[in-house]
Amino acid sequence: MPDSQNMQQVAETLAMTGASTLVAAMATDAWQAGRGGFARLFHRRGNGLREIETQLDNDAALVTGEDAAAAREALIGPWRLRLLRLLREHPGAAPELTELIDRIRERLPEDGRRWTQNVHTHDHSVANVVQGGNQYNQYMDRPRADGDADDEA
Repeated sequence: MPDSQNMQQVAETLAMTGASTLVAAMATDAWQAGRGGFARLFHRRGNGLREIETQLDNDAALVTGEDAAAAREALIGPWRLRLLRLLREHPGAAPELTELIDRIRERLPEDGRRWTQNVHTHDHSVANVVQGGNQYNQYMDRPRADGDADDEA
């Protein structure tokens, strides 16, 4: 049985992938499938259908405007949090979300499947990066000073 920390990491990765996929679908031909799928996913979990559809439509309108790139970047965070809360409250929603992500990705234009990701870490931090549905963990050690001895002696 997976431990709770591992389950949390899986939920966070899935929420981020779901949010990124949803926002990528906005302003593309994949939007109607994305909109309908996410509305049904949240509605089945107890959210009002009209409320979630309105939120989706309002957010989609933002990515067609003058600041589309900035809007897409800004929308990923709130949708990640909504999906993470959904997954915490309803862990059984994970397979449905995974299937929805796959369906939307198949319909995205080729350029909508590529992402540029800038990751900044400081000190001894860990960067948890999701790319193409795979999670990569980068552990940042302190830089070596010129006078540090090599491990090979």
